[in-house]
Amino acid sequence: MKRLIFIFVIAIILAIAIPLVTYNFGSGYVIVNFADLSIETSLIFAVGVLILTYLLLNYTLRLLRFLVGLPLYLRMRKKQRRAEHARQSLIKGMTHLTEGHFAIAEKALIKQAPMSDTSMLNYLMAAHAAQQLNAHDRRDGYLQQALKTSAESEVPVAITQAELQLANQQYEEAIASLLQADRLSPKNDYVKKLLATAYQYAGNWNALGSLLDELRKNRLLPSAAFQALEIDTYLGLLQTSAQQQDAQSALTLWQRVPKNLKDNGRILQIYVELLLKLDKHSDAENLVRNYLNKHWHEPLVLLFSEIKADKPQQQLEAAESWLPHHRDSAVLLLVLGKLCLKNKLWGKAKTYLETSLSLKPIADTYLHLAMLLDNKMQEPAKAQQLYQQGLKLAVSYSTAKQDSLQTIKKSVLSLHAG
Repeated sequence: MKRLIFIFVIAIILAIAIPLVTYNFGSGYVIVNFADLSIETSLIFAVGVLILTYLLLNYTLRLLRFLVGLPLYLRMRKKQRRAEHARQSLIKGMTHLTEGHFAIAEKALIKQAPMSDTSMLNYLMAAHAAQQLNAHDRRDGYLQQALKTSAESEVPVAITQAELQLANQQYEEAIASLLQADRLSPKNDYVKKLLATAYQYAGNWNALGSLLDELRKNRLLPSAAFQALEIDTYLGLLQTSAQQQDAQSALTLWQRVPKNLKDNGRILQIYVELLLKLDKHSDAENLVRNYLNKHWHEPLVLLFSEIKADKPQQQLEAAESWLPHHRDSAVLLLVLGKLCLKNKLWGKAKTYLETSLSLKPIADTYLHLAMLLDNKMQEPAKAQQLYQQGLKLAVSYSTAKQDSLQTIKKSVLSLHAG
């Protein structure tokens, strides 16, 4: 724009200056000799010819430059149009993906993927869409395509693959993908967190136990989430030892359990159950008694009655010492009844068991009271009634438990499918 204004101003100046000079000093003349050729003309005409010649050469050169650069310009425009189409395709695909239109999203994402500057992102998002359509072969194919897009694609592809495998409950495959990502990017905190999740889902407690220190040191999880994971890990490790009935392994593992977790009732419960399986009743009694003197955990109270104490009378006295603070505990009263049976205190046992039933019906309480009445107190009719009530309660509890497990299973499957 400035250039046009400049040319316009110069043209006005010349249009005014040339007539004035001609009027005052004459038009002048110019003679050009070349070999035998001689040309004579006015100065004004010569200047006009020079200007026209300059303009003609200038625009001729511009035209030539344009013609020479035209193929490159057309290629650039074509590339820009492709990039724009690819960008629009990505936006459309991402929009449909978030709206749940997975088939449309997949089609839009892969349509322009080879020509896009964001090919890796297109293929990764297409893999997500294919996963939702249960098209696992296409999902894995898109991940392989994403892997070929750039040298830096290995880590994001491995992470995406692991996320999809976790959602599809392919836990071992997810662990393999994450271990590969961890080798390529050992300081990637997100990989560590995903790996912890995969180990937890797969029940690989030994591997998760080895990862806990790193999770704690780098503070990769919120305090409450880390504590829950730590509890699950040691519960899993103890349960594994219990299944294998490996006494030495269990004792060694208990030494590794952090001090704060040894005060967790669930963890102590699993360990005590293991000790009972290994006939280490004395150790179990000391642990349970010391714990229940400070904390209250009814599953441990129940376990206390399963311990074969060297001195059953002292065991009963210990349990009775908890009664003043837990008079409304049907479980404690059941345990007291069972310990009275061990000590052959039939009348006292009956009182405790009947009081327990008055607070809360428990199938085990019905059973022990019925056995007491049937075997020791010669009340078979009442015992038969109690047997029936206990059986009915046990069947009802078992059915409710199965229904609950089915509901939980459906919820978990629904969560992973989403």
